Amino acid sequence: MIFDGDCDFCRFWIERWRRWAPAEMDFAPFQDESLRSRFPEITVERCERAVQLVGTDGRVLSGAEAVFQSVAATRWLGWLARAYRAIPLVAPTTERAYAFVASHRPAFSRINRCIWGTNPEPPRYERTTVCFIRAVALVFLVAFVSLWTQIHGLVGEQGILPAERFMTAVGPYFDQNGAGLGRYWRLPTLGWLAAGDGALHFYCLLGVIGSLAVLAGWFPAIGLFVCWLTYLSLTLLGQDFLSFQWDILLLETGFLACLVAPWSSRLKVSAGVRMFGGILLVRWLLFRLMLESGVVKLTSGDLTWRNLTALQFHFETQPLPTWLGWHAHHLPQWLLKSATVVMYGIELVVPLLIFAPRRLRLFAASVLALFQLAIMATGNYGFFNVLTLVLCLAL
Repeated sequence: MIFDGDCDFCRFWIERWRRWAPAEMDFAPFQDESLRSRFPEITVERCERAVQLVGTDGRVLSGAEAVFQSVAATRWLGWLARAYRAIPLVAPTTERAYAFVASHRPAFSRINRCIWGTNPEPPRYERTTVCFIRAVALVFLVAFVSLWTQIHGLVGEQGILPAERFMTAVGPYFDQNGAGLGRYWRLPTLGWLAAGDGALHFYCLLGVIGSLAVLAGWFPAIGLFVCWLTYLSLTLLGQDFLSFQWDILLLETGFLACLVAPWSSRLKVSAGVRMFGGILLVRWLLFRLMLESGVVKLTSGDLTWRNLTALQFHFETQPLPTWLGWHAHHLPQWLLKSATVVMYGIELVVPLLIFAPRRLRLFAASVLALFQLAIMATGNYGFFNVLTLVLCLAL
């Protein structure tokens, strides 16, 4: 592959592509004097207009065709080369697009720097993986400790909704419906083994131990699985008390953390090598959480969200408003309406940047983080907002 070594845009993407290209593919700038003797038929003018790809058979391709052919041998992008050759209009359309970019390379170089930065090395996720795993473990620890102090009164043997009585009632129900072993799938909880006071305290203790082990860096995948399984069990045993959005979010985040965590005895930066698939799933979870938060307001049928007056009631009706929430409640109506518009922008538009290039993702992470901090400053939603901040680490 012969490219313009004086073009920032070309160098950036060649360096990116070099890391994924087949090992037998070589890259060289056309300014290299040795190329002129090796390929005298390739003129400087041709190289200034487009990249040139010299095949093993000596055939020379240029422009978009060269780009598509260069990915033909790769595992995941080979279909692009086939599409270029087989689908009508793909070739002429991509060639025109390539020519447009090539003729405006200085402008695209500036755009490229704004969006991707100047470092062509693809992002690595070792530190992100470690930070995310430990942060999830910390949220699990807070959740288990908080629940442990209340579980006796909520679902204990003398509690409001005794878990043991609940398990005793659902057993015959599954028997009558012929569920058999399917009961464990439909109600996946350790409560089938025991659900008395001692068992409930043991489950909380088990979750705390698992959380502390992961925080200490010991057996991260196993520790997170223990946390997830015990919290899933307690969520079902907790019935109405553990059926909130943050409980479900913690379970889903914990499950993804199990996929991201390395199956090693120690949690190290080098152990979390390129868990990109897991990171993508975490981003998808954050995308769904934020976007659906905005969509549900518009589709709820509540006129206060549509006429932008919801914040006039929100701060005094939310869980445990803070003193800042009191001041926010008394802000001018025009400012509260403006804040509602900003909120819609954050929940409906900013999530689209979650899958954008790195600098746009960092912008989205900053906006979402500030939004969560503002919510935390005016009301108490437990670990819900903290967990959302943890998801932002994947950006």
